[in-house]
Amino acid sequence: MVSDVGVVFPLDKSGKRGSLAVNQAIWADAVRGVDPDLAKRIDASKSWRKEYAAFIPEITALCASSREAAEAIAAAGLESARSRIVFERDGQVTSLDVAADLAPAFEFATETVQGKAVPASELVVPYLGKELRGDALRRKLADWVAHGIIEPSAASELNLVIDNPQWLRLPGQRIAVLGAGAQTSPLPALTSWGADVLAVDLPREQVWDRILKTAREGASTVHIPVRTDVKGSVAARAGANVIENVPELANWLRGYDDQPMVLGVYIYADGALHVQATLAADVIGTSLVANGQTVAMAYAGTPSDCFLVSPDAVEDSNARRRSRKWRALELPMRTISVGKLYAPAYEELLESSDGDSMGIIDAIVTQQGPNYSLAKRLQRWRAIESWRQGQQASFKVAPPTWTVSVTKNRGLAAGYYGARAAGLEVFAPETMSVLMTALLVHDLNVPPVDEHPELRLTRAGVHGGYWRVPFDIRSTLLYTGMVGIPRAYLPEVQFR
Repeated sequence: MVSDVGVVFPLDKSGKRGSLAVNQAIWADAVRGVDPDLAKRIDASKSWRKEYAAFIPEITALCASSREAAEAIAAAGLESARSRIVFERDGQVTSLDVAADLAPAFEFATETVQGKAVPASELVVPYLGKELRGDALRRKLADWVAHGIIEPSAASELNLVIDNPQWLRLPGQRIAVLGAGAQTSPLPALTSWGADVLAVDLPREQVWDRILKTAREGASTVHIPVRTDVKGSVAARAGANVIENVPELANWLRGYDDQPMVLGVYIYADGALHVQATLAADVIGTSLVANGQTVAMAYAGTPSDCFLVSPDAVEDSNARRRSRKWRALELPMRTISVGKLYAPAYEELLESSDGDSMGIIDAIVTQQGPNYSLAKRLQRWRAIESWRQGQQASFKVAPPTWTVSVTKNRGLAAGYYGARAAGLEVFAPETMSVLMTALLVHDLNVPPVDEHPELRLTRAGVHGGYWRVPFDIRSTLLYTGMVGIPRAYLPEVQFR
């Protein structure tokens, strides 16, 4: 789907808003200044939908060459996206760079909800029907590290949050949550901790009934944008379409410039809409910064992407592959498949000009499509560009999660059900949400480590095992899918 109003793909020569050619051009533009030959090969692709996934590892590896290369690619990619995609309203086409400064078609009023609960005094993580806190939570973090489910740095950062529960309220900061009603939204955690929240989601009454219930049952002050020209309950008047309402949302958020703001982007949409929503959030965030506000962009990355990871992850993966357990499976599977199944996860380390060593993990799921990959890469590029400019940003890789967007695709659901056969763990949304929100809290309270920006992207990743399993993820999909098919196609079976 492609929206025709707001942040939109431009009309092509046939008068249609196709996203594929623009998607391809943005990737080419991103690398053109660093590797012109690679850009030419991307430009020359005749079937981008089929070929995009083969180019992304090349682009990611190019980022390993130096910090400057990674930063240049991020800046060029963002510039290309914001120059090729436009804002359209009432037949008028405008550059994204000025979209947030257009005269609002209307002004949002604010509905404020004060929760009645007492703020949580410690970090509590729901997990398989239990509530993990204190020593029990520390033990689980150590267990996840031992099994390669999360990075050791993730456990360290979460342990630091456990040690500093006063951080949970985010004192002196306000967090705007775009996609407040999403399954993996940080809103439930933030409201239980007593944070000051600006909640934004689509104007859908059912969604807002749920958000309002969360706000009332929490311990936070939650501010909500509401239409004054719409009649009915708060839920009926609440919400905004990020893609369409860029000027209106930017104007509303400018009213909260009395303290530093976190702009958390937790929006998911199918296809081209995901790119449009991501860019809309980007335009809003950068406009607030240009307005003089202190704004930290925050993102939860997907594990089904291509990343540069630490040598430690590579060494751990190779050690696991050499273990008796996995060798017993690898040999027959590779023999039967003529080397196509259960291939090693890593080949060799990449070296940057700065002396950094990195492994490259390619976990792209092609069923998610080229627009999903571009949307998630735009988020990475913004984080890198923010760091380059000396601004605060949080980017943490989240684990595979049982969300509706996954389970409605039976092929993906089958792979998730069989994930344990490959050494992976799929998380419940409520578990993922608390863990990732706690990592955001850490980033907002602890200065970042000075390192290659691609390694900063993967620091403290909660990847579910993607980076430390013994084998290339895609080379295990046939096996894990077959293991998971019986459960994926039996509707009476609960997702776990």
